[in-house]
Amino acid sequence: LENIVTTKSFTPDKPGSFVGGNINITTRTFPETFQFTLSSSLGYNAQVTGRDNFLTYPGAEIDFLTFNKPGLAVPALWQARPENADPLIGVLARNDPALAAELNQLAKSFSPVMAPVADTAPVDRGLSASIGSQFQLFGRPLGFHGGVSYDENYSFYDDGAYGEFKLTGPVAEKDELDAQVTLSDQRGVEEVLLGGLGTLSYKLTPTHILSGTYMYNRSAESLAQFQVGSLQRDLPSSSIFETRVLGYTERLLQSLQFSGEHFFEGLGGLRAEWTTSFTHTTQEEPDLRFFANQINVIERSTGIDSVYAIRTSNYTPPSRYFRDLEEDAWDARLDLTLPLAQSSTVKVGGAVGTRERLFDERLFVYELNPADARYDGDPGAFFGPMTGVIDTTRTPEGDIRRLTIGNYIQDATTPSNNYAGDQQIYAAYGMVDLRLIDRLRVITGVRFEATRIEVASEDAALPMGVIDENDVLPSLNLVYALTEQMNLRAAYGRTLARPVFRELAPYSSFEFIGGRIFIGNPELERTLVNNFDLRWEWFTRPGEILAVSGFYKQFDNPIELAIVSTNNQVQYQNVETAQVLGIELEGRKRLDVLTPALAGFEVGGNLSLVQSQVDIPEEELEEVRVLDPGAGAQRALQGQSPYVLNLDVSYTNYRSGTTASLFYNVFGRRLAEVSIGGTPDVYEASVPTLDVVVSQDVGLGIRLKASAKNLLDPDIERVYRYKGTDFLAQSYQRGRAFSLSLTYRID
Repeated sequence: LENIVTTKSFTPDKPGSFVGGNINITTRTFPETFQFTLSSSLGYNAQVTGRDNFLTYPGAEIDFLTFNKPGLAVPALWQARPENADPLIGVLARNDPALAAELNQLAKSFSPVMAPVADTAPVDRGLSASIGSQFQLFGRPLGFHGGVSYDENYSFYDDGAYGEFKLTGPVAEKDELDAQVTLSDQRGVEEVLLGGLGTLSYKLTPTHILSGTYMYNRSAESLAQFQVGSLQRDLPSSSIFETRVLGYTERLLQSLQFSGEHFFEGLGGLRAEWTTSFTHTTQEEPDLRFFANQINVIERSTGIDSVYAIRTSNYTPPSRYFRDLEEDAWDARLDLTLPLAQSSTVKVGGAVGTRERLFDERLFVYELNPADARYDGDPGAFFGPMTGVIDTTRTPEGDIRRLTIGNYIQDATTPSNNYAGDQQIYAAYGMVDLRLIDRLRVITGVRFEATRIEVASEDAALPMGVIDENDVLPSLNLVYALTEQMNLRAAYGRTLARPVFRELAPYSSFEFIGGRIFIGNPELERTLVNNFDLRWEWFTRPGEILAVSGFYKQFDNPIELAIVSTNNQVQYQNVETAQVLGIELEGRKRLDVLTPALAGFEVGGNLSLVQSQVDIPEEELEEVRVLDPGAGAQRALQGQSPYVLNLDVSYTNYRSGTTASLFYNVFGRRLAEVSIGGTPDVYEASVPTLDVVVSQDVGLGIRLKASAKNLLDPDIERVYRYKGTDFLAQSYQRGRAFSLSLTYRID
């Protein structure tokens, strides 16, 4: 990377989806000298590495050379069959040997593994290399830069918790919330990431540069999860509920970008910049497995018995999902800048972006035969020997009299599981950057964006998600130089936020049996935001700043995640309006101003204090006040913390090649999910984070770096707060992570 530029105030040459800010990442084009870097790292997590109870499952290991796992694909026998073929095969096969043989082959074509096992987690590891240089081609500079990286990481917790709670009576009569689900949680994840980036740039002339960049990212994640506890919502309190997830997700992103920079001195110094890019993205989830059961604890005169059972009337039966997502995107942009008198400029341009997505899902469900293949607590036997034809009764002459069918698999795919999305965004803008007087700079203009989004299910009976909007986005930025080092800025801009395909798609999914069911909302609308900013900044020395900012944002149709039904469904929904008012304090200072002994030390940080407010819709408020008559008519904006604090202390000694940095971050308790009725909303608890990074040059181009991250290791929690008591919606820890890397560099 060459640089990363963060912009906090909207100008018309930036995309309209500019709510909190914009980050522009620029890759290197013409390295001054030959550069080569090779780096290797090892990582240790005190909660994960070396633990022999790390959850995984046979076949879950990721090989970064192959990624795709043939054993996880839809079996060939099923691929050759139409979806939902032979719905009565399980009944007819009992008296049809040929059909029974087919059913047996189909059932046993899947892996019998449906539950996680314990193994030992290895160390995290990584490897990267990069090379870059420039040389002359036809008498002109040709620059290139490329890199490749590989990372393998493991995460695990075994003391997590998940809960769902509900207010079932008037606040005046209820002292606590009633539990709907309470589970202990164990989760193991292996992640592999392989990435590559290559850039080639050529100066056709000193004023015309062409560049091309190719980016490749391929990742895989293997997940194993086990939860046990109570499903009070659907089962007796005496029943123990167990649920499991085995999943493998592979993602691929390929992007090819071409860009140009052109300067035309004969056209008044006109500068033209253009970019076009093509992106192909895929996501595959082959053989995502869900399996839940209950243990009924029965008191008998002879003692207490534990009877295993699978009750598909109360929860989803054992299931296997095969999901494929494919998306293609094309984006193009053109910016023209013409200088005017007194260092002023006028800038015009346009952009177009298209997205096309196809999502396909096949679902296979186990049909159970508890009379002959009862689950006894052994998943391996239940999904292995008890699957397919498990017994054959013959006549004295040896002929087949009856076939006993155990558990078998049925294709349960429906059209509503699949959807297609199409998006086009067209933009045009004009802006001027004026120096009206010596100290005053005015940047103003307007951007027009047309949004066309359609998301349609294969089930024609389901509604289509449609957004068809034309938005005018004005902007005004004033910069007044109080002194050569001090500015006063004021800004206004209208921006927007669009829902993504998944939020619009009429499609449902869940993370585990018994948990929340996420459903898309075809009625979602885009959000418009009016942004007002006022900022005082003082650049005391190069690299130093003191700043105070105030901001106000007014949202029309903001989008929130809400619990929308008593049957455990969550959905993104619009509310009418919201407001955010805040102040930010920012500073960065070298400490040699205090004493020469602190030369090389630097401190920095920022503190944001924010008040947000959403007017609760009248219909929702009436429902809340049925149980809680004193409930307020406003709530905080979902995802907005009342405060965010970032602090860092760094030390740099260029002579010895030593650097050290300490980073601290904490955010205030923020709304995570909006509940229904009088049940309190779910909030994400405050999480403090402390990281330390130290590096040292040891000579001969070798550099050592050590890092310690998440040193405080706080509980990551989401809670319902009721009458001063927190009821856990989710809790887990990430563990303290330590890493050591060795880098060899030539430049």
